Amino acid sequence: MNTDYFDISQNPIKLFLDTVDSVLNSNTFLLKFELKTENMNLDFSNFIHSESFINQISDQDKEREWFNMHDFDYKTKMYKLRKGNILKDKFELEIKEIEEAKNEYLIGMLTGDTTKGRFNSFYSKQIEKEKAKAIVDNLISYLSLYANWKLFFVEPNFLKDAVENNYRNKVLHYFGGDYANDTATIILTKGNGYLLLTNGID
Repeated sequence: MNTDYFDISQNPIKLFLDTVDSVLNSNTFLLKFELKTENMNLDFSNFIHSESFINQISDQDKEREWFNMHDFDYKTKMYKLRKGNILKDKFELEIKEIEEAKNEYLIGMLTGDTTKGRFNSFYSKQIEKEKAKAIVDNLISYLSLYANWKLFFVEPNFLKDAVENNYRNKVLHYFGGDYANDTATIILTKGNGYLLLTNGID
């Protein structure tokens, strides 16, 4: 593992990610970045342009045994990250704070509440709200250590998707595109930001 490794095996994180995967038919990532300035937008932009960003995605793709972004090299007997840049060549970050009902937004991911966001449960795997609330509360408590936290919606326009790559599996991309549950969300705690990515598709 590289020095950018972020442990997602802890139960509050693992349970949340596994449940989102099931409900939204998604390959869901939670990536960690440091807040180094007074400008969160700048810190986030620097993160997604950094090696830490792609290293964490690569690690989690292998750790969760998806290998959607890797190909097996028979010579080395190892999985290698596909070539290419996962970021679009041109994009403008659009970040908006969700000031009210922060918990409700995250709960919506688990209950398939399409009034809260792109949270369509294509195969009706949504869970009951009470159970979803407990999972979200545990996640936030773990990440924030019971301190104040903020939530931001990021327009998912910065990562390449399958449509733009003409559905070629060998080209590095993340989002599904075409009516998919493509979302990017930042959970902001003291000193750290956590980027939550979903890409569920029918």
